[in-house]
Amino acid sequence: MIRLIALDIDDTLVVSGKPVSERNCKAIENAKRKGVRIVLATGRGYAGTASIRDQLQNEAPVINYGGSLVSDGRTGKPLYTHALSDEQIRTCFEIADRFGLHAQMYDGDTVITRSWNQFVAQYTNTLHLPYRIEPDLLQRKSLATPKVLLYAEPAVAEEMIRTVDALLPTPLQVLTSKPGFLEIGNREVSKASALRWVASYLGIDREEVAAIGDNTLDQSMIEWAGIGCCVGNGAENVKAVSDRVLPRCEDDGVAYFIETEVL
Repeated sequence: MIRLIALDIDDTLVVSGKPVSERNCKAIENAKRKGVRIVLATGRGYAGTASIRDQLQNEAPVINYGGSLVSDGRTGKPLYTHALSDEQIRTCFEIADRFGLHAQMYDGDTVITRSWNQFVAQYTNTLHLPYRIEPDLLQRKSLATPKVLLYAEPAVAEEMIRTVDALLPTPLQVLTSKPGFLEIGNREVSKASALRWVASYLGIDREEVAAIGDNTLDQSMIEWAGIGCCVGNGAENVKAVSDRVLPRCEDDGVAYFIETEVL
C-alpha cells in the first residue's frame, strides 16, 4: 500500500510556469483523503513552492534544493539541512567563471549572485523570489548555501555537465533539473537521502513510498522508493531505472499514477 508520494515539481507535476492541472489537483486531493502523504521534492527553495503548496493545500514536509533542505510544510522551518562549505562554494563559482557560466547561491529563499542578468530576472520572476546582487560575494565568510546553481545555454549544457562534473572536488556532483540547469551539491545529499529522512520522520516504510520525477536530480529518489516512476517526457537514463514510465507531464502523468496505483 502506498502511504507517501514524493513529487518533483517542474516538468513532472507542472509544466514550468503553469499551475497544477485540474486533473492532477483532483487526483492528489483524493489520494490525501485516503491518508496518502504528498511530499513535494524539488530543486526549488521553500518560497519557490508556495503557489504549488497553496493550490494543493498541502502541509506535508517539503524537500528543497535537491535534498539539501527539508522544510516544515506549514511554517517553512528547516527540519533537516546540509550546506556546502565556503571552499566548495568558491570552487563552483571559479569553474563558472572559467567557462563564462552564470552562478548563483541561496540565503534561505533569497537568490544571491554577483551581477544581474536576464537569467536572474527570469528565474526570480518565475518563482517569485527575492534576489540580492553582491559583486564581492566570495569575499564574505560563512557563505552557507544548500546548493550552487550554474546555468549554461541548453545547446552546450550536456557538454558543460560533463566538463563541470569532472572538475568538481570529490564530495560534489552536478545533476540537472531543467535544460541548462547545473545543480551542484554534495554527493552524499540527494532527494533520496532527504526522502529517506522524511519517510522515517513520518513513520512510513520504504516499500510504502512512491516517487515521481523526470530528470537526473530525481533519479536517486526514483531508485530508492518502493515504486519509482518517470514521466514520459523525462530523461531516457531516468526512465531506464524506473519501475513505471508514466504519461507525459502535460498529459497528467502524476494523476494517471494516482488513479491507477492508489485510487
